[in-house]
Amino acid sequence: MKKKNRRRIPLAVALVVLLVAILAVCAYFFPLLTVKNIEVEGAVHADTEQVKTATGIPAGENMFRVDSATAAQSVAVQPWVEKATVSRSWPNTVTVSITEHQAVGYLKDKGDPLAVNAQGKTFLRGVQPEGAAEFRDVKADDSAAIAAAAKAVAALKPENREHLEYVSVKNAERIEMHFADDRVVFWGSADRASEKAEATWVVLQREGARWNVSNPAMPTLKP
Repeated sequence: MKKKNRRRIPLAVALVVLLVAILAVCAYFFPLLTVKNIEVEGAVHADTEQVKTATGIPAGENMFRVDSATAAQSVAVQPWVEKATVSRSWPNTVTVSITEHQAVGYLKDKGDPLAVNAQGKTFLRGVQPEGAAEFRDVKADDSAAIAAAAKAVAALKPENREHLEYVSVKNAERIEMHFADDRVVFWGSADRASEKAEATWVVLQREGARWNVSNPAMPTLKP
């Protein structure tokens, strides 16, 4: 009897494996579970309907045949989207999770604003993001200067960014921040950005209209 039981166990396991394989094949080739909803997470500025359309996943698509990688790549090139992931939420939902660009500035190029993110990348034309500082005196093809300005602005404390009116960026080594009440802080380069941001916060609490924090350890009042 024991030998017979031992023979039955491998047979039962094989039957279960075969049944699972058959069900998997049926689920893949026949629409047993289909897409009924596409949910978008993380959208603040991005148009959720455009994001859904960009996935290329139609309603009724077989859940097992959803190409998540291709859908994510298509979403990632949409306005405001920095990166995206697409996943299945069983039984009938596809979830799109996006991370948006953090707009810290913008510059004018032939009259059109170009939005700039915290990494210094121009990611959107024709939009002047709310709360973003204008980068002046810089050309759209001067990537080093734009990246330096973005790094500097991103490092500022929120209370200082709130009062930042524009940034003069003649080159990557000549960043000058203009705040409300005609107050100006010269940074030089964006090196030691966190230290310069701290020095900026300190000097803006003092008297004086023009400060130099290019050496953040020794801020100086400019005549």
